[in-house]
Amino acid sequence: MKHTKQEMLIKALKVLKDLNSQYFKDENLKKINYHENDELSRPKGKIMNTWVAIVNDPIFDASEFLTISDETGEPLYYQNANMIIHEIQKDNNGNYF
Repeated sequence: MKHTKQEMLIKALKVLKDLNSQYFKDENLKKINYHENDELSRPKGKIMNTWVAIVNDPIFDASEFLTISDETGEPLYYQNANMIIHEIQKDNNGNYF
């Protein structure tokens, strides 16, 4: 484990606010868990250590998931309640979209 739970909570909050600042509130982040040798959805079948943040979607009252690499500390993808996976990118100012 390269990152602490606290570091990943801070990262998850930033990513989620960058992605959806209009609707996301801190209390929507339910928890974050470390997963050793997790099988990723993107790239499919790749194994790596991850942190998965469980997010409550306040509009549809559903759970969604933000997956962050433990190796780099960067977000890999966001999976919504419909199982649709969204890749996350970062601009030159360090903001995620």
